[in-house]
Amino acid sequence: MKFEYSLGLEQNLGDPMFSLFRKKTLIPAFVIAGLLGGCAQHVDISYKPANLSKGTGELYVKTFEYLPAAKGDVDPDEAQQEKSGLAYTYLSENVDALFTNAVKKELSSSGYLISDSGSNGISGEIRRFSFDWVGMDGMRFDIAVSFAVTKNGKVVYSNLFESIHEARKEGYKLEDPSEPIELAMADCIGRFIRDAQKKGAL
Repeated sequence: MKFEYSLGLEQNLGDPMFSLFRKKTLIPAFVIAGLLGGCAQHVDISYKPANLSKGTGELYVKTFEYLPAAKGDVDPDEAQQEKSGLAYTYLSENVDALFTNAVKKELSSSGYLISDSGSNGISGEIRRFSFDWVGMDGMRFDIAVSFAVTKNGKVVYSNLFESIHEARKEGYKLEDPSEPIELAMADCIGRFIRDAQKKGAL
């Protein structure tokens, strides 16, 4: 993608450089983003379950807390941006709801019955949900989530899972930015389910 950007210099017919600057200059979007201190991208997520684990039983999934938003560092629907400063990323829904619903979809797909309450519960904290430029070649999504399983009010399992996936550019067009987000989320949740099952918590 390119933006057409006019330098807007006043005409000076006596200046031989004017003929160069009077023409509109095409500047890549990422350059303008850097010059203007960042721009925003909005990403729609249509999460589909991907893990192949199977299980049975009834589970209650409590809303995962998005810690960066709780601390006021970002908006509830905004991904963190820790390095490049080139583009702010906003999601189609709040990050806590997005991730919690993804957990429910994965568990339901595995065979678990998801209820609104119960003695067996899953909760957690989204500690990192970061989307950053990688140089000028692409973007990287980085997630870190702590999971906990409780039975009759007692924590019987807890663990932290992290995942990183990248999206690359083709020319000036970035590949679908939703893909690395969905892949990293699926990887994180899938590893949690497998680990919790292996340790007898699910």
